[in-house]
Amino acid sequence: MSTPQNGPLGKLQEKYIRLRITNMAEVDIGVFEMDFNTTFGLFVLNHRKQVYLRYGARNDGGAETFLSIPSVAIALQRGLILHERWKAGSFTPLPAGKSRMSQTFPNVLKTVRENKCVHCHQVAEGQAVEIFALADFDKKTSPWIFPDPAKLGLKLKVDDPIVVEHSTGAAAKSGIKNGEEILKVDGKTVSTFADIQYVLHHLPRDRKELTLTTNQGPRKIALSSHWRVTDLNRRSIGHKMEPFPGFWGKPLTIGEKKKLGLPTESFATRATKFWVITPGKQAGMREGDVVIAVDGVSSSPLAVNAQVYIRLNYETGDEITVKFLREGKTGEATYTLKAKPW
Repeated sequence: MSTPQNGPLGKLQEKYIRLRITNMAEVDIGVFEMDFNTTFGLFVLNHRKQVYLRYGARNDGGAETFLSIPSVAIALQRGLILHERWKAGSFTPLPAGKSRMSQTFPNVLKTVRENKCVHCHQVAEGQAVEIFALADFDKKTSPWIFPDPAKLGLKLKVDDPIVVEHSTGAAAKSGIKNGEEILKVDGKTVSTFADIQYVLHHLPRDRKELTLTTNQGPRKIALSSHWRVTDLNRRSIGHKMEPFPGFWGKPLTIGEKKKLGLPTESFATRATKFWVITPGKQAGMREGDVVIAVDGVSSSPLAVNAQVYIRLNYETGDEITVKFLREGKTGEATYTLKAKPW
């Protein structure tokens, strides 16, 4: 693979004025709006702060799933094309969000005053606190941000994620086929996976239908009730949501569920650690236990694991009974939920 310095990517970079930001303390998060639970973000914009495209996104599969040298090179190529179109008057970038500095979040301001570096995840933590404080906050609808296109039936190519690698579900029903290129989402030009997520993020939560325009024309896609749902455990909003489930864990893969004879839709979760004596551990749970049900419930369209199910359906002080597998035998642990583990 060509290195970024002397390969095609390096040559592309030379066509840009580049700015690297490693501290979020002075960043306008209204202009540079992104999913701050990612590991890397890149913006292509002009001198008027009009963003042509965003790069750097992830899904539930991993933090670097949609990061690759080929995909960032394609993004930079498209950025140059969009700039020429903008100069010619044939492309209008989306308007930037309302200006807002990261230090308007109390936790970020506290970090700055302590003379420490501000990381992206700290901005995400500030956003989570604000979401929880909304007057209309609803656990079942409010936490879901930057949805995964896979929920629409779109498996996208890693090295060029506007190309549909595999179309299923709602996308397939709409007529979208493998190999088509997504050009617009809801009428907005998209060039990257991050662009697609950005447009989906800003759609009204009650939308029932969406228009995707591909190189084969527009398609109407029906949106399911849970199309925004992703794994909250990987987000700051999930970490901060109360109550604490009583254990830390990792959801089983489909293969692991099949091996244990569990349904693929089960939110079965393996308890991986107990940093402290949590209520779960005090009630008899141990590392390696596989939680297969909570108060008799074993699956939920809103939860890919048992931890999220508990956070979404219970409050601090509630008593729950978790059923688990341990060395081929079932067991139960009943305990009262605490707000935090410590």
